[in-house]
Amino acid sequence: ILEDSNDDVDSVPGNDVLTEDDIDREYVRVQYFDLSLKKWVTKTQVTYNGKTTTTKTGFTEDSEDIAKVDLVAKQMTKTTVKFAYNIKVTNEGELPGYATEIKDYIPKGLKFVEEDNKDWKEIKDGVVVTDKLKDTLLNPGESATVEITLTWKNSTTNLALKTNYAEISEDSGNDIDSTPDNFNKKEDDIDDAQVILSIKTA
Repeated sequence: ILEDSNDDVDSVPGNDVLTEDDIDREYVRVQYFDLSLKKWVTKTQVTYNGKTTTTKTGFTEDSEDIAKVDLVAKQMTKTTVKFAYNIKVTNEGELPGYATEIKDYIPKGLKFVEEDNKDWKEIKDGVVVTDKLKDTLLNPGESATVEITLTWKNSTTNLALKTNYAEISEDSGNDIDSTPDNFNKKEDDIDDAQVILSIKTA
């Protein structure tokens, strides 16, 4: 009560003292929206002279391991290497929502092949997007996964470590701890997966 018509016996109007009886408060808990993203390598495919060898990594969404491919030096020019990734979006909040677009940032040394990725499209060099999950409602605790396959650019100078990022670039809510499409590596709507190529002498 900010003003009254008399001298109240046990409270003073407008003084914001919580112990007096002319003031009261009520708490409302607001539910929050929160989508997170995880990315990891699921398998490698090495093709030489028409023969393909597929190796599953055994990685999970929490793995920090690096997928490694050893190449035979004398076979390199006729070798094709592909890396398959899983990208998992999880609703960690209290409100249902959609990951309406996911963006993938392709590192130098890898390339996007459209025939391998029917659910993705290239919007500019090194950046591809998918809206495969735009109609998939994620209730609290639920997850959905999309896949992407990237191909090694065959070259004797194109070896070593390559880091591939994916990020939720559009969603249906106001995420409590991340902003879509801002490439902030400290947020939980972006994650990376690493691969490495090396030469063996055998």
